[in-house]
Amino acid sequence: MAVELNKEYRAIVDAGLLVQIDDPFLPDIFFEPGLDDAQKKRRAQMYVDATNTALSGIPADIVRFHTCYGINEGPRLYEAALADIIDYVLRINAGSYSFECANPRHEHEYHLFERVKVPDGKVLAPGMITHASNIVEHPELIAERIIRFANLVGRENVMAGADCGFSSQALYRTEVHHTVVWEKFKAMREGADIASRKLWH
Repeated sequence: MAVELNKEYRAIVDAGLLVQIDDPFLPDIFFEPGLDDAQKKRRAQMYVDATNTALSGIPADIVRFHTCYGINEGPRLYEAALADIIDYVLRINAGSYSFECANPRHEHEYHLFERVKVPDGKVLAPGMITHASNIVEHPELIAERIIRFANLVGRENVMAGADCGFSSQALYRTEVHHTVVWEKFKAMREGADIASRKLWH
């Protein structure tokens, strides 16, 4: 399987595109019934090893690793903390890392980077807009979110991202209306512009 994925990834790279690995299953390990802590850690490392094998020979700077908790709008009471998974996320041979940080269950987790060091040359792409609400985030709030991360890991190591895609397949009827999706991305662009002016001028 890893060999077949590697061929697919190489084809993407050969086409001049960035390879994004979407892995919503890594966080699930840490809430899987019947696994003790040691088993969870072993399984998470297996995910890392399998992913890195599939990425063999592909330059890290053209790979983005994304993980999340699913696309549905719900209470989200049983989700792994970013602290549970961040060590495994950062072991993936990628140049950037995308994860949820814009919804109310996870926004506070930027504090994790007060003690977790991002490897040199790596970029964080935390979510600045959420796919799990029809509320459009204000650009000023998005700017604040970006600046929080920039102050912790360096302004050159942060890129605004979305918590997740707004649909898992082309025919899936998303919970966020497509007109709202575009407004969210418009707000993210405006928020990034505000943050850039504050951080770079």
